[in-house]
Amino acid sequence: MIISIKLWLLVSLSSVAADLTSYVPQLTNSPIPGRVTASTFALDQPQCLFGSNSSNTVWLVVATSTASVDNLLLQVIKSYSVFSRTGYYHTFEKPETFYGCDSTPKYVRVGDDSVCSVTDTYCNKYLPQGIYKVKFVVFNNASALIDQTSWSGLITLNAGMDPARIDTWPGARSGCMIVITSILSILLAVVFAALIGTFIIGSKNLPCFTPKTPNKPIPIPQEIDMKNYKTHHVPVPDTVFYDQPTH
Repeated sequence: MIISIKLWLLVSLSSVAADLTSYVPQLTNSPIPGRVTASTFALDQPQCLFGSNSSNTVWLVVATSTASVDNLLLQVIKSYSVFSRTGYYHTFEKPETFYGCDSTPKYVRVGDDSVCSVTDTYCNKYLPQGIYKVKFVVFNNASALIDQTSWSGLITLNAGMDPARIDTWPGARSGCMIVITSILSILLAVVFAALIGTFIIGSKNLPCFTPKTPNKPIPIPQEIDMKNYKTHHVPVPDTVFYDQPTH
């Protein structure tokens, strides 16, 4: 049974006009951010490689570096949901006509989907940290594998450093780093002190900090001790008579 399937597969592949096995998927050389990250990587999109048969579909097979994936396994399309068991999966389903000839470089990002919905069976979900290889495969409208490219070289995702492995002991720093850190600390302290001094000096000119002149009490008018001067040389009669006018 297995031998007959392999013979059928060889006949199917030989009937295809274009030979894709000479094509090797490559990491993109386009100046894009995140060419390789901790969970994704970007490939050059094939140009003028596939035919124009709109009924054929092109899939991208993503596999771990240790996964053994032969042609028999590739004939059955696997979703990301079984990736942890199989070590490979199919994703990025596109018609052959999608990969035309374009003078503008394009790329395909593997692991671009953060979440896979229930309806998205063949999700392009983010990858666990590790080493991977990829290839493009072509299926006809009968879901039979008819062509494929070669496997890419091994692609290693970036790995962040474990926080527990970061050495924070000052003795692990170089002497130059310690000197620079000390100088910067001193300069920071000087600048901070200058800012405080500037604030204190400037605050004296603010209305809320200007000292108020105390109000002087209003002087209460006091009684003047006036001396009583008497003209002693002028006798004061006891009775003063006024001449009455005569009528």
